[in-house]
Order: sequence, then structure tokens, then C-alpha cells
Amino acid sequence: MGTIELARGAAERGATSQLAELWQSALPTPIEIRRGRRRLHAKATVTLLGAALAYWLLVMADTSWWVRLLAAAVLILTLITTATGIMHDANHGSFSRFRWLNRLAACSADALGASSWLWRFKHNQLPHGNTNVEGIDSDLAQEPFARLAPGQTWRRWHRWQHVYLWLLYGFFPLKNLLFGDLRNLTTNNVGGQQLSRRPSAAITARMILGKVVHLSWAVVVPLLLNPWQHVVAFYLVSSWLVGLALAIIFQLAHCVDGATFSTSTDWKRNEGFLEHQMRTTVDIASPMPVVGHLFRWLAGGLDHQVEHHMAPRLPHTVYPVVARRFHLLCSEAGIAVRSHITVWAALRSHTRWLVAMGQPPIAA
Repeated sequence: MGTIELARGAAERGATSQLAELWQSALPTPIEIRRGRRRLHAKATVTLLGAALAYWLLVMADTSWWVRLLAAAVLILTLITTATGIMHDANHGSFSRFRWLNRLAACSADALGASSWLWRFKHNQLPHGNTNVEGIDSDLAQEPFARLAPGQTWRRWHRWQHVYLWLLYGFFPLKNLLFGDLRNLTTNNVGGQQLSRRPSAAITARMILGKVVHLSWAVVVPLLLNPWQHVVAFYLVSSWLVGLALAIIFQLAHCVDGATFSTSTDWKRNEGFLEHQMRTTVDIASPMPVVGHLFRWLAGGLDHQVEHHMAPRLPHTVYPVVARRFHLLCSEAGIAVRSHITVWAALRSHTRWLVAMGQPPIAA
């Protein structure tokens, strides 16, 4: 028995070594990283200018209803892109090579009503460091409303989660704005995991200030210039749409029937980080011209989640190049990289997973 285990361990180490070599060969050059960061900054500039123009037309300008409707759509799209293409990169330290600029850009999370400090723990440490590990990955901790992993407790209403969960996804930003983030700080807990350090009074004050800033530009200023019914309706609808879009972008990479789940972190001790990310993460191909380009712009590189999880400190604008190399090298080596063939296929896969997890578990 010991000989078999030694042989299996040697084989796993060999696979790990091969995958590491392939990944190193796919990584971008310093020149590609600089070019990618310039594209990232250009995208961020377009996003922020578009958001400012749309906000002015929607809130301040005296324009026709159809111009305001168009401005509302642009504002929602730019808010999504701000979250995925500025805030996400900045909190990973990939928006700039300067730490102060990353922290400044990360404040876009606070302006959107979230907490950049909490995000770095909730996202960078838990899901990234323990992808699809039940009990640690906070993205899976949506109980009792949803059952997203096989080891979670099943409840009768989960039979319909593939129907109602799409509605609940949109309310995540509002939940975090009003009480979720404050609860995390006061309980020193996120999804069952203790915060890495106790938040100081300054951190709490910054988080509250961020929410005040968010409510000021998103609610207070519009209320001064527009009918309150219109302001409340737009805020709720836009918040819901942004929440739904962000939930979908993140869920399609992990909570799908092509990914695996774990209750163990043995892969960390066995130097199997790359293999673990390959098993638990799925890319999304988007070949359709219009839909594909729009999705890639909104996703902020998260259609290449495999590559992002392997190298989260790269600017997201270099992931397409890295992904093409890595997929080709893996294909030549006979290694499968999980990938949805289209955005629609990814949505169907997530739905199938919700249906499967909504069924009562079979007793062993």
C-alpha cells in the first residue's frame, strides 16, 4: 500500500511540475504587461468619463426622456465596468505598479457602496486562496437562501433556487450597503471565517464615510434636482441590475457543473495550487461578435477566471493573450482547461448546478 501511495505522489508531483512549466511559458513579458496596463488605464478613463457624462445627463441636465433613458443605461454599464475593470484590479494590486495608486483606485469600491478593506479579505483571501473549498470560500456562503456546494445543508426551498436566486442576486449590493458590511465588521466574521485582523476605528470610519459618499452622489444629489419617485425607482433598479451582473460574472466561473468542490486544503501542502485552480475554475469563451465584445468589456477579464486565479496581480487586459498561449500549450500537452463555449452555455451550466444542488442529497 505504501508503494502505491508513493507512486501516486510521484505522479502528482510530475503533473504539478509540467503544469507549472506550461504556465510559466504562457506568462506575459514585461513589455506586454506595460502595454496591458496602458490599455487598462485607457479603459478606466473611458469608463469614468462615460459615467460622469451619463450622470450629468441623467441627474442634472434638462433633456428629453429618451436621452435620460440612454444615459441611465450607460451609467449602469459604466458602474459594472468600474467594479470589474477598476475596483477589482486595484484591490488585487494590478491596476498600477504603485501601491498608493492601487489603494486610491480601490476606493471606487467604497464609492459604489461596498468596502474596499473588506473586499480585500472577502475576495482576495477567502475565494482566491481557497477556491470552492466549502466552509472557507465566502462566495459559497449564501445559506440559508442558497445551497451552492454539495456539503452544505439542504432545505426544502432550495428545490426552487434555480428560479428565485436570480432575483436575489440583484439585491446583494443593497444588502451589503445597508447592513452586510457593518455586520461583518461588528462580528469580525465573513462567511464563518474570522477577519485576518480586528478592524480599527479608522477602518470602520472609512467604511462608513464611503457609504455616505455613495448615498450622497447616488441618492441625495439626485433628490435635490428630480422627483423623489424617479430617484428611488432608478436607484433600486440600477442597484439590482449591477448586483445581478456582478453575481453572474463571478458565479459562472465556479458554481457550475464543470467545476469541482472540496472540503480539504491538502492541495496547499502538496503544492497543488495550479491544479486546484484548474479543477475549480472555468473560463468563458465569447465568440459572438456583439455579445462577446460587450461581455468581455463588462467582465473585466473575468471571462478568463482560470488565468486570473493563477496570476491575480496581472492587469486584466493581458489575460486574453495569456489565455490563448496557456490553452494552446495545455492542448498540445493533453491537459484540459475547463471553458464554457459561450456565455449562454455558462448561464445554462450555472442553472443546472443550482438545480442539482436544489435536490435533497442522497444518504450514503
